[in-house]
Amino acid sequence: MTAPGLRNDSRAPSRRDFFRSTLTAGGGLVLGLSFGERLRAAVVRPTADPADALPADFQPNAFLKIGSDGSIVVFAKHDEMGQGIHTGLAIAICEELEVDVAAVQVVPAPADTDYGHSAYGIQVTGGSTSTWSSFEQMRRAGAVAREMLVAAAAARFGVEAGECEAVDGTVRRRDGSGEAVGYGDLADAASDLTPPEDVDLKQPATFTRIGKPTPRVDSPAKVRGSALFSMDQRAEGMLTAMVARSPYFGGTLRSSDTAAARAVEGVVAVVEVPSGVAVVAHGFWAAKKGRDALRLQWDAGEGRGLDTAKLRSEYSALAERPGNVARDDGDAEGVLAASSRRHAAVYEVPFQAHAPMEPLSCMVELRDDGGVKITTGSQMLGSDHPKVAERLGVDASKVEFVNSFLGGGFGRRANPAADFTLEALEVALALRDGAGLSTEVRSAPVKTIWSREDDLRGGWYRPMFVNAIEVALGDGRIDAWRHRIVGQSIAVGTPFEGAMVVDGVDGTSVEGAADMPHGIENLRVELHSPKLPVPVQWWRSVGHSNTAFAKESMLDECAEKLGRDAYELRRELLAEHPRWRRVLDVVADKAGWGGPLPDGVGRGIAVHESFRGFAAHVVEASIVDSRPKVHRVVCAIDCGLVVNPDQVESQMQGAAVFALSSAIGSGIHFADGKVVESNFHDFQLVRMHESPAVEVHIVDSDDAMGGIGEVGVPGVASALCSALVAAGGPRIRRLPIGDQLG
Repeated sequence: MTAPGLRNDSRAPSRRDFFRSTLTAGGGLVLGLSFGERLRAAVVRPTADPADALPADFQPNAFLKIGSDGSIVVFAKHDEMGQGIHTGLAIAICEELEVDVAAVQVVPAPADTDYGHSAYGIQVTGGSTSTWSSFEQMRRAGAVAREMLVAAAAARFGVEAGECEAVDGTVRRRDGSGEAVGYGDLADAASDLTPPEDVDLKQPATFTRIGKPTPRVDSPAKVRGSALFSMDQRAEGMLTAMVARSPYFGGTLRSSDTAAARAVEGVVAVVEVPSGVAVVAHGFWAAKKGRDALRLQWDAGEGRGLDTAKLRSEYSALAERPGNVARDDGDAEGVLAASSRRHAAVYEVPFQAHAPMEPLSCMVELRDDGGVKITTGSQMLGSDHPKVAERLGVDASKVEFVNSFLGGGFGRRANPAADFTLEALEVALALRDGAGLSTEVRSAPVKTIWSREDDLRGGWYRPMFVNAIEVALGDGRIDAWRHRIVGQSIAVGTPFEGAMVVDGVDGTSVEGAADMPHGIENLRVELHSPKLPVPVQWWRSVGHSNTAFAKESMLDECAEKLGRDAYELRRELLAEHPRWRRVLDVVADKAGWGGPLPDGVGRGIAVHESFRGFAAHVVEASIVDSRPKVHRVVCAIDCGLVVNPDQVESQMQGAAVFALSSAIGSGIHFADGKVVESNFHDFQLVRMHESPAVEVHIVDSDDAMGGIGEVGVPGVASALCSALVAAGGPRIRRLPIGDQLG
């Protein structure tokens, strides 16, 4: 998932902004780092001080708390959804604080404007931005705390601060006397000090934690089963709700017969909400059985005619016509018209569900003062928080969010519409206002749960895209390249439309195509953005998941037509872009590009930049029983300075399997206005026994930091399809591969 496209609208905070909310609290030192009021009015309304709604011993905007008992708590502004960011953020703080990561506790930050993304403003986790955007901020948090603790120790010792140093959670004198004092014993005294305006950060050569493989801080709780995900959260007297939604996008309820549902043991209420009919019960199974017993009739509305085959035809027809121009270098049209050697192909990707292992859930506890407590797993509290307050008509200070571990997200839990959060709120409000219900039921906490079928059929997909690319070929080279993209806009209709859509072009639809650096003199990229009732949003690697498949596949086809090696052609086209070439060279070397392979096994290669990271892939695959069998994936990644190599490796491995799933067997299709897929039997993910060996090679780099998790997705599909061609199969231009090899 990418954060909302405000890449050219970030500003570095001033030091005064940075330190202005450094706060003290009794019993310890709390260090707050504020980035000021940078949230866009379209997303977040001005609110009262959120500190008024929080316990007195917790201060908002604080990233670090050191207690008098020696405890150290890091407040993570970005959500942990399996990507290891809690560990990465802790490493950055601990490097400067001079404590080991194992010595700190990392907890999720609450919903608050001062936890806004350092570049995008709103509170969000996504776009593979969490590490690079927070790296210096977290380091400064640790450094300021360190200097305050050193100053407090120096006062205790009666010496100058320069005569003391912080080492492993203590401050000791440099004179060799052995005199030292722990951070906990210094916390109260440090709270009385004025934070320094300037602090010295450690030089990379002196790092002892950054860049070293570090075990995940969340792993022990997850292994023990004590980690709480949204689905695990409970409250006393909690009820469970499941919502029956229209099977048609845009459909409305015509009539309902709820008698059978109300008769199910454990069901306490059936209420209508804007999204459908909610069955509320004691426990999940009673709610599910009650929902299954509903007899509902729906008006299909504008979604009645949705059909994938029809959409493919309509999109392909659009791709034959000029669209809104996203890039126009040279004279691609003129060169194409004059060329006697042209090659064209159409590439397609389907609607794609995020399908995180943990389906959506949200618990709502309405309060007597008009406020609410929301317990969920959200990637975008910066949208959820104000939208809940707006729906209730209360100040945001009366809305408390408790964020949990997220069992995967991939963008689904970062919805600007706050769909699953607001739906859960509507269920609670309908229950509270329900006629004939007991006071106990009306006032109970209620958790709305989505099933796997709800998740796959509930929308907010990666859009379906059709790409028509035509090239003019010269003597061993590409003379012109025209790329027409057809697919829904993610930004239109959201608060981000004004910043993300320029001259009819949604930047997320053309990213990876409009900015390709391949040295083709005549290059034109166009976009059509048809409007459909299907709700769409960012999906892991967003537009790159589509454009990289098309771009890299066409490069392979060009290499074939030109009689060129696919690796060598890319090297030539990327001659002016060393980071691209570096990962390309590393992956080719590590994979043994050009070397022998077993009979029936082919290799494919791809290289792509996304989210400030550079990744190259080589896939080795064969065809067995008309199905792709992936034997090996080799990755090279350049993301700049690496905070935790373990995190980089695991993210690249996970991204490869994620990408293989979407390339081979998963996708969302429509027939008669309804979603065809319903669960993992027909939305097929790569299973354990199907997963290949995934080798990850991290390129040493002094260049700018970039992303990881989304960066590992875009190139995999094309590399796989090219490997299948090399293995004797047909050229696949439509994903998922499914039965196209039969």
